[in-house]
Order: sequence, then structure tokens, then C-alpha cells
Amino acid sequence: MIKNTLLYYKNALDLKFPLINLEDQILGFAIKLGKRHYFFRGGDTPFNSGSSINVAGNKFCMNKTLEMAGFPVPRATAYHQDQLKKEKIESLIENLNFPLVVKPMIGTAGGEDVLCNIQNITQLKAYIKDCGKRHAFLSIEEFHGGLTSYRVLVFYNQVIGVVERIPASIVGDGMHSIQTLIHLYNETREKLEDPNSPGYNVADGPIKIDEELHMRLKELQLTLESIPQKDETIILCYTCDSSRGGTMKSLGKKICKENARLLCRAAHILGLNMVGFDVICEDIMMPIQHSRGFIIEANYNPDICIHEHPMSGPRVRITRKILRRLILKHPIRYLYELTHHPSTKAYIRIGFILLILVASWQTFMTILTSH
Repeated sequence: MIKNTLLYYKNALDLKFPLINLEDQILGFAIKLGKRHYFFRGGDTPFNSGSSINVAGNKFCMNKTLEMAGFPVPRATAYHQDQLKKEKIESLIENLNFPLVVKPMIGTAGGEDVLCNIQNITQLKAYIKDCGKRHAFLSIEEFHGGLTSYRVLVFYNQVIGVVERIPASIVGDGMHSIQTLIHLYNETREKLEDPNSPGYNVADGPIKIDEELHMRLKELQLTLESIPQKDETIILCYTCDSSRGGTMKSLGKKICKENARLLCRAAHILGLNMVGFDVICEDIMMPIQHSRGFIIEANYNPDICIHEHPMSGPRVRITRKILRRLILKHPIRYLYELTHHPSTKAYIRIGFILLILVASWQTFMTILTSH
């Protein structure tokens, strides 16, 4: 099983849920409570409706839904490739200001095919020509640099986890080139992906030498052959995904009350009971409206490993909190299943016998004292 599925599966076993392993069928599993089946697959859970998933999964629809409700989101536009046969790209972005970010409207897991900080129309045309070969629909948004990126996990109107997302970077030693430092960093990072390693975390991807990295180096007036000074930190990307070498730092549940309320309302507007919001702002402990903040994306199938196995910061055990929602929904059936579970039924039966004995003793003493 993949990381998120396995984390849910192990905790569901610990909670003694009746499980159906569907690894070969759906790369996941199901919890069976009575006649209901609740499926878990990767970050997909049974807590969101299909219609809300479709809205959140479409970057442009999500953006416009929140914009209409008054939430802070980047200005954006979207188009189908066929539109470029009838309309110039300049007219499509006439209401936007450079720099821009281009992303597929649907399916950008791990930041794939997302390019940030596009500075001019020439760069934009070149990238959409290339990206358009793989994606029919593209979304174009204004890019806001110089801000800190966060993932805020909302579950049933409550913030249960906050992670700071740090772009891929390397630290100079005064001897090696940037390219060599990337190679050394990726080797170390790969070791941390082993669940059996002492420092296991969710470092699930190497730093990639791609177009975005070259754009960033050009901005810094550096090349892959440049040798950074000792202890000099070079930020290599604009995107913060761990699959592209980014770092996840858990902040526990630290977020100011205003931002928590704002994001819970955003989840309600989107109809999502479980959602991981990607937010950029100066400081998550300050109200977003006062710190140049924006809601960038709403992930209906959020990564939970970054909260339970962060690269740094406190570990937040959110999985059991999420699964306990099913206990609250089916308390009687869950207790029934516990009475039939091999590891608990003996203890439960002993408990029932003790309760009966205590009740009988209390009744006997009541009768005895009454005479």
C-alpha cells in the first residue's frame, strides 16, 4: 500500500475496525460497518461528496467559487487549447499582471507541470505551447512571490494540522557546485524515505533539475556549476511540493483564530468535510487579509503523512481522530463489531459479567438494608 493508505490501514487495525483489504483491486481498503462500506485509497477518504470533489479538483472552479464568496484568492483565468486557435493569449490574460503561474486545471499532484514566476509573454507562450501538449485545459494565475507557504488541514469545521512548506534548497560548503550539492542532498533524502530508518519522514521526492530550477538560478544569476559559499542557503524552486524536493515542517495546530475560522468557512463553501488548503501569506499566525495572503488550492485528498511523519516539528496524530468520525457515526455497530473481534470479545464479555455482578450486588444490598 502507498503511504497514506498504509497509515489509515494500520490505525484502522489498531481501532479494531472490520476491514476488507482491497490492495489488488483499488490499491486501498474498506471499513465495513453494517451494510455500509467506507473506502480509503491514498489520500481519498469517504468524508467528501463527489460533487464537492469535482469542484475542488478543478483549480479554476475552486478559485472562482471562493472568489465569488469573498475569499482571498489570486486573480485567475482559464482556457481550452482550442481557444488559442480563435483568440490570442494576450487577450485571455488582459486582466492579469505578470509574474504569472501556469498549471493544469485538473490533476497537478506533486506540482507536476506547474510553472511559477513567468515574467513575460514570451515565456508564457513558450510554456503553454509545451504544457498544452499534455493538458487540454490550463489555468493561469497571478504569482505572488516572497511569501511563506502552508498546508492547513480542516476536518469537520476544525483545523487539525498545520505544516509549513519550504521550497527545495541546498546549503553551500564552499567546495562543491550546486549540481553536486543537489546530488548529495538527494542521496541523503532517499535514505529518509525508508520506513525502517531511524529518521523516517515523508521526504518523498528528490530535487529536480527542471525548467523551474533553471529559471530560479537565472533569477539568482547562478548556474549549476556555481559554488555557493560555506553555509549559504540557495532556494532552488518556487513551488514547495515534497515530491520536488520541498521540506515539510509541522507547526502542530498553530494558526491564528481568524485564519482558522476563515479556512473552516472556505471548507463549508466548497462543501468539503476534509480538505487540505494550500495557503501563502507572511505569517499564518497573522490574519491572512493583513499579511498579503491567498488561498491557492483546496486538496480534497490531502496528504496525512506530512502531519504524522513530518521532516521536522511536532508529530500530530490526526489519523485516529479522522477514523473516530466513523465510530461517532456508527457507535452501536462499532461496539457490536468489538464484541466479535478476537482480541477484545473476551474482555468485553468479562466486563459485561462484572457489570451484571455489580448490579446484582447493589440490588441485593438494597433489599438487605430495606429489611
